[in-house]
Amino acid sequence: MSDAPGAQLASVDLAKLGQRLRATRVARGMTQETLAGTDISGAYVSRIEAGQRRPEPRVAQLLADRLGTTVEFLVTGVEPQYAEEVRLQLRYAELALNSGEAADAETQVAKLLTDSANELGPLRLEAEWIHARSLEAVGRLEEAATAFEQIAADRGGRLWLPAVIALCRCYRDGGDLSRSIDVGETALRHARELGLEGTEDAVRLAVSLIGAYYERGDELYALQLCRATITAAERLQSPTARASAYWNASIIASRRGELDEAIRLAEKALALMADTDDIRSLARLRQQYGLLLLKQSPPDAAAAEQHVRTARRDLGDADGSSVDLARCDVVLARARLAAGDADGAEQLANQAFGQVADQGPFVQAEAAAILGIVEHQRGNRDEARRRYRSAVAALTAIGADRAAAALWFELGALFDEVGDAASARDAYRGAAAAFGLRATTRVTQLV
Repeated sequence: MSDAPGAQLASVDLAKLGQRLRATRVARGMTQETLAGTDISGAYVSRIEAGQRRPEPRVAQLLADRLGTTVEFLVTGVEPQYAEEVRLQLRYAELALNSGEAADAETQVAKLLTDSANELGPLRLEAEWIHARSLEAVGRLEEAATAFEQIAADRGGRLWLPAVIALCRCYRDGGDLSRSIDVGETALRHARELGLEGTEDAVRLAVSLIGAYYERGDELYALQLCRATITAAERLQSPTARASAYWNASIIASRRGELDEAIRLAEKALALMADTDDIRSLARLRQQYGLLLLKQSPPDAAAAEQHVRTARRDLGDADGSSVDLARCDVVLARARLAAGDADGAEQLANQAFGQVADQGPFVQAEAAAILGIVEHQRGNRDEARRRYRSAVAALTAIGADRAAAALWFELGALFDEVGDAASARDAYRGAAAAFGLRATTRVTQLV
């Protein structure tokens, strides 16, 4: 008997185990006494079939041998030959996902989950995990979030923390920062209760929370959490954890206007991440670094484009989501604008739109703004206004966060350039609202 069925035997539902044992015995035309033989009693077999006893591994193996089956089947209900076929299908699906063919992976695993009903046994969790990752990779964030929620419902399960991290990412990419934070904070508290604080997955979860808090405008808490996370990551000596912590510190430094510090931290994160096998995270970090290079004065468009093209290629080879790819296209479009290539910028911005479809409202807004800039450069003011208004429509789907505020502010300046003062004023108000600012009425107190 393999170790896996042995571990499963210790936690199997005794009623289901008994039902499978009895059904297999009856199908073989054996009585309880015949199955028991001289090693155990028929009464003991009867109690196992009634779900009243958990057989020891040695007894389970003896019964399986006499029935001409395996302990794995008695425990999981999955025939050995079929289980191997399922494992092979899952390996192919994961290979497709990691090779950038997420749509094929999603189709394969969805069919497997639908056709197999309840016959996958313990392989169902692995199938659901690959399916959820595939949904995220093709940009179906709402469905992916639902799938990750189901996996994360098993608190303490082996995929619980990875599922929560992915769930936070889906909500963040979908623009629901409050939900992302609620899920992450609840999981972080539970991780502490389980003694998982300070592990690599816990650090990665904290890193996800840092970005969401800062985007929502909770700058002070984000900075505190960032410092604590860097300390925990350094204690772990994990390149992935340390790189993730420095990466988020770089983002915060950039948003605070500390560009030199942001670039220094990003370069440190890049060096650490390059020593890992996490292709997707390295690619996303390269994309972020490219954006920092474009913020320099003057912007280093050539270096930025080189980093982001490498990032996009690697994301295509890994399981990068459509939102990830679209973000790369947007940064590349900005690099083309900085290099004076309006046609190239237009092509890339349109490509970004095609990647996200009805997902990723922030990417949609950025792409629309770039297309408006292109039209303005060509002298088409009316078309530029239309594009900017399209960006506004996408931004209204996003809650209060700093990235949205920055884009609102950029749109205000762009509307000013095309002479649309009313829309500029509305955009600046949108920037204030995204920062969480609201108008107040001053009340004069009588003394």
